[in-house]
Amino acid sequence: MVTGVHVDLIVATFNIRNGLAWDGRNSWPLRRRATAKALAALDADIVGLQEVYGFQRRYLLGRVPEYRAVGKGRRDGRRGEQCPILVRDPVAIDADWTRWFGDEPEHPGSRLPGASFPRIATMATCRRADGDAVAPAFDVVNVHLDEHLGDNRVRSIELLADWLDGTRPSLLIGDFNTTEDDAAVMGALTDAGFEFAPVAGGTAHDFGGGTDGPQLDHVLFRSVAAATWQIRSARVIRDRYDGRLPSDHWPVVVDLRLDTP
Repeated sequence: MVTGVHVDLIVATFNIRNGLAWDGRNSWPLRRRATAKALAALDADIVGLQEVYGFQRRYLLGRVPEYRAVGKGRRDGRRGEQCPILVRDPVAIDADWTRWFGDEPEHPGSRLPGASFPRIATMATCRRADGDAVAPAFDVVNVHLDEHLGDNRVRSIELLADWLDGTRPSLLIGDFNTTEDDAAVMGALTDAGFEFAPVAGGTAHDFGGGTDGPQLDHVLFRSVAAATWQIRSARVIRDRYDGRLPSDHWPVVVDLRLDTP
């Protein structure tokens, strides 16, 4: 690990609500422009999106072309919802891969016992590439955890902790389908070495636009001895665009610095 480097990054997580759901006036064809404007307004270097179908991904990348995306569909690697990781310059992706939470994590469609759907972790090794060839590499993981079973959420955290390279700092972002009051999941995250970037208020609002719903969407970070994360700011973005809600979740944006002493 190269020493004496400081890397500033803006990181966001945003559940955009799947585009096949019938949500009345909040259905995807009626709010997709607002969703694209919300994504652009995040002004983030790295964004983890959840509940993304291929047609939604194509639309958003067409509207916000400064981003590049990696990630596979949860059904068979092609179909189904995705948890893509989006990056923009100067962030570069050195490698990316997908793991399924289950007994066969490299087998597309694998799932944990009782899970309604296959659940995935989209993973990427990234670094800043703005002329600083010695910038440290770090891993990014984007997840959307089990919506019903707490045991599956805990097991998912345990699995991804084993998949990560312990010599690199890492970011874990996504919709965890649980709050910081969930002692079992929070304990698993703490055991894996992750810390929260705390924000105020709820993130899920079921298209009500409220601020007092559950805080399901999180940005976490894990430091290593040779590279540590520092939080500069963290907030929930609660903006409407063209009079429309961009999703049934508010995005979370965190400004971080990665220091190598």
